[in-house]
Amino acid sequence: MNNLMGWLCHYTPVEILTASGYTPYRLLGRKGNNPRAASYLLGNLCPYVQSCLEAALRQELPPLAGVVITRSCNAMIHLANVWPRYGLKGTTLTLNVPRRLDEDAVIYFGLELRRLASELAGTQLNEESLWAAITWWEKQRAAWREVFTSRAAVQCHQSGREIMDALARWQRSLNPGEGEEGTVIINGLARYPCYQNDRRPRLLLAGSILPEELIAMVEECGGLSVFEDSCNGRRLLLAPAAGAEKDPYLYLARLYLGGPPCPRMVGEGEKRYRYWAEAVDRFHIQGVIYHVMKFCDAAMYDFLALKAFCEKRGLPLLRLDGDFSGGNRGQWQTRLEAFLEMLEVQ
Repeated sequence: MNNLMGWLCHYTPVEILTASGYTPYRLLGRKGNNPRAASYLLGNLCPYVQSCLEAALRQELPPLAGVVITRSCNAMIHLANVWPRYGLKGTTLTLNVPRRLDEDAVIYFGLELRRLASELAGTQLNEESLWAAITWWEKQRAAWREVFTSRAAVQCHQSGREIMDALARWQRSLNPGEGEEGTVIINGLARYPCYQNDRRPRLLLAGSILPEELIAMVEECGGLSVFEDSCNGRRLLLAPAAGAEKDPYLYLARLYLGGPPCPRMVGEGEKRYRYWAEAVDRFHIQGVIYHVMKFCDAAMYDFLALKAFCEKRGLPLLRLDGDFSGGNRGQWQTRLEAFLEMLEVQ
């Protein structure tokens, strides 16, 4: 029996998928253009969403039992409407996510998570199994948070490209039965060289989803990515939930809503500002690169907020636009080289 369950948004509670007997498999899109997806989705929608649908239409994904689509933005809402008919076979489940963090939002999201669990399991999910999945996933995330924290050291670091590549592999085909595999991926980072006293400019990369080729190009051009603020980077690892909670669904609601804020979380601007400030100070950031995904309104609002933050802190900021197809290399390289040269002479 196929037990891979696809998911896209980092607000998807993988603990519920695991406790329901599924192996979470994150859809991270594909390289190249998306002509087939453009036949079913509006052309001015998120390229990441189109890329995931294109991968399904081309049968480039492994056999999935289904997919969980969060209604986290306009593009995801359209994908949730299109996927049941044109995506892969299997069940399509949706999840509504609040755009703020307060007690009403936590209660609402907790009810949404309970509904999702009942639809996945087909019955009332055993709460003991759910708590076990919560504990297991938190141990995995805690290990990853240590990896990210270790990069704050100026004297020694690992390549951002290597870490993000390992993180991408970790998001696929992983459950408690394969816990050793997750540990191997994390521990395997120790095999990569740790560069001593590296004088390359230390950079914060931000955006909704950061393309792998962008991180690679940043480091090929002479920069050093030490903090990736994206939903396939640091935001994916959440933050430990504060306080004791007897209800596992309320615990998960508080955990996911209380993590590093996504640009879609309206009303959390002050929290996002503090998040950036801590990253800049702790990781000795010398410059910021923001990847704006084409047609992503939330990213545009977020960029303006980050621009104001950087101006206040006196941090150089570079904006790069992309369509998630990997076709922006020439423009990116020219602008990156100029930006990094400016940082080196400061």
